[in-house]
Amino acid sequence: FLQSTTAVSSSASLILIPPLSVKKHTLNSFSTMVQRATSHDDVYDRQIRLWGADAQKRMSNARVLYINLTGVTCEIMKNLVLAGIAAVVCDDRPYPEAVREMPCSFFQADDMEKAMSSSGNDEAEPEAKKAKTTPTTVASAIQPKVEELNPLLSGRNSIEERPLASLPDDYFAQFDAIVASRLTVAEAKRISSSLQKVEEGKLFIVTDTFGFDGCAHLDFGSNHTYRRETGKDKLSDLLKIEPHIPMADMFDADLAGVKGRWDKVVPRTLVLQRLLMDYWGQGKDDGEKQKREFVDFANGWLSSNNLPNDGDSSLGDLTQLAGIADHPEVSPVCAVLGGMLGNEVLKALTGKGEPANNVMLFNGLDGGCRSFLVKGEK
Repeated sequence: FLQSTTAVSSSASLILIPPLSVKKHTLNSFSTMVQRATSHDDVYDRQIRLWGADAQKRMSNARVLYINLTGVTCEIMKNLVLAGIAAVVCDDRPYPEAVREMPCSFFQADDMEKAMSSSGNDEAEPEAKKAKTTPTTVASAIQPKVEELNPLLSGRNSIEERPLASLPDDYFAQFDAIVASRLTVAEAKRISSSLQKVEEGKLFIVTDTFGFDGCAHLDFGSNHTYRRETGKDKLSDLLKIEPHIPMADMFDADLAGVKGRWDKVVPRTLVLQRLLMDYWGQGKDDGEKQKREFVDFANGWLSSNNLPNDGDSSLGDLTQLAGIADHPEVSPVCAVLGGMLGNEVLKALTGKGEPANNVMLFNGLDGGCRSFLVKGEK
């Protein structure tokens, strides 16, 4: 299940860390090890031997911004925090409502029940005490969990509780990488355009999972350079990503005309992510009404993008897809795709290993993940 059908992950940057569905004491063992270690190098000794001291230093100085936590982005964050990379979480959605179905052990059922009970006693509890004890956003709820995960990063992790729309364009340039989920196309294009103004390359990932499938758009920046692995302990000269397509141009591409060497029509997984990004951005209701709305929305969306709902490009039963749109995340899919995308972040930070350019398509039924190039023609 872990094996990729194409080389989208570099063996030199592979992170073997248990998924977040494991019991809490498994993750706590790392915190215990950190407390017993005598130095920074003791904790990251295996990583230093694998990637080198310079690569570990870059990782230790880096900060990654996570926008809208989901099962897959929590997996990426868990992997990278344990590897020594600081996290900044931007998620102002209400807690616990926004995460009640998220496959992630950061959010324990008993913690959410306590939060729900606290909200029921709002009138009796003083405002000052309530503000200190009850997290009201996803970002504030996960902050202590992230701090506990890797004590060496204490003081470097932080949260951003302002709405995404209120953040200025130059806010995003301060981070070494941005990992986002549940974005609208307009939000993704705005962040992409702001990063294009920065001279150094900044990795921007937009990823979602839906049922047994997952998709990620990746933009490493036009100036990103890397060294390809040519053998044991051997690296190539500096290379640039060719062709580089800014993420804004990926989203502007005419889906009906997107094809690949082995794809005569646009891949179904790519179509499904784009459809769901537009659909989720509208904030739909639950139940039967939601299913009817999704089917009507999907038919209209396919028509407006000149995509038929039959033949090779079929999305299948739209009524069934409506259930996936309402309850999209499956824990093993989030864990495996999150591990692969964590490796892509490591490639960006260390400059080692060939990046995936520029879309990753994951199929949980066979465990295969392949890269696909979306060109920028409109």
